[in-house]
Amino acid sequence: MAPSAILLSLWAIFGLLASHCQATDYVLYSNPTTKLLSGQSLSYDMTRHGIPGPASLVMQEDCNLVSYYKGEVVWASNTTGKALWCYLYVDELYHRAEIIGVPTESSGLPYKYNLLVWSNDGFIFGGDSVFILQWNGVLGLYGPSIWSSPNEGEIANSSISSEETTDYVIYSYSVLPIGLIAKYKNFQLVLEDSCNLILSRTDTGKVLWQSHKFSGSHDCFVTLDGNGELFVTHGNREILWRSETRSKNYGIYVLALRKDARLVIYGPQAWSSTMPRKHISSW
Repeated sequence: MAPSAILLSLWAIFGLLASHCQATDYVLYSNPTTKLLSGQSLSYDMTRHGIPGPASLVMQEDCNLVSYYKGEVVWASNTTGKALWCYLYVDELYHRAEIIGVPTESSGLPYKYNLLVWSNDGFIFGGDSVFILQWNGVLGLYGPSIWSSPNEGEIANSSISSEETTDYVIYSYSVLPIGLIAKYKNFQLVLEDSCNLILSRTDTGKVLWQSHKFSGSHDCFVTLDGNGELFVTHGNREILWRSETRSKNYGIYVLALRKDARLVIYGPQAWSSTMPRKHISSW
């Protein structure tokens, strides 16, 4: 069988063919599972908006996972040649980032054997998690999920270009004024002049979710605190609306506008590529 046919067969076995990333995605989810396949990359490039960069994460065909910032290597898994046709994903059971591959011929293991090549240190207990490429090339794992908007999932408009990076992840301690808060393709989260926080589709105008809290102050902000609670404040920083889900664990949390149009808060940060790296080999 030709190598390309073997590759397609193996990716079908692993369930990978329908779960690849878009060109400017920079988040992998544990649920639903998204994967970074061999030869694919994540990208974060907001340089045209004055943010330093760009950053990228490449799952190289030699099985080495490499993060770049301004074209320079900032982190690598150091797994070159450890397996074939490797991919990166967030394990739904252990909620940790893992590189899985097919054994090399020299290993003596069958092709159908799933080989764990690398994982981050530790794992998250319960709940969903996200793996994020940050603006500076640093990688982070956040979880579990502690809050989500109640709207039904939506399918993004596939005709919208993926050439431009948009911010759809908000971090703890961000303080964002009236205007656009997050955007993913044709989904956007906006803090209106009335201080109502509203999630909608840009193609149809359909409102997917909103806070239903209003203020005449015209001076309001969105913020995510160090315990993962989302707030809209107004006036003298009085609380107008809050998500009312608060973790006992203090740290860095993220609010993600997911590709299914749902807002989800994950955290705290469980791992970062600035921490000591870990290499796991099963032979």
